[in-house]
Amino acid sequence: MALEVELESEIKLMNDEKKLNLVTPCGYCCLTCPVYVKSRCRDEAVIEQMRRRCELAGASADEAINRCPGCRATQGNPHGSGVCRTYECCVNDKGLNFCHECEDFPCLKLAPIARNAEIRPHNTKIYNLLMLKRLGLDGYITGSGRLWSQFARGRTPVDGDDVQL
Repeated sequence: MALEVELESEIKLMNDEKKLNLVTPCGYCCLTCPVYVKSRCRDEAVIEQMRRRCELAGASADEAINRCPGCRATQGNPHGSGVCRTYECCVNDKGLNFCHECEDFPCLKLAPIARNAEIRPHNTKIYNLLMLKRLGLDGYITGSGRLWSQFARGRTPVDGDDVQL
């Protein structure tokens, strides 16, 4: 909760362009992502989950944590492996800020993945985008730490129930 209060006061001081640069077209908030260079992530479960993801991908977690410059800052190529197809479609081809603004939303570029699904946040893209649409950019950035924690720590007592941390 302290992070939300901290972010809320910072967000008020930012211009719209700076806020936009903190959220990817597919709905991730860079500030609360452990690999972002200016990450504000303090949740050990989220950081550990990202470490496991890096290891499964054959990358060094120590080299990845706090190293990503962000999606928009690199025009969709934050890891130097080519422009993300979702970024290309949303921003470059359609001139949109976020996928939820597209008439084709949701599309197959946002489909959940099966491989390593339990540790990859890609399965939350549509949920993130719907929360972004619902909360607005300021509210989404402010609450994004809670969303990452829910993904890393959350469980539901039964399918379809509210997430419990």
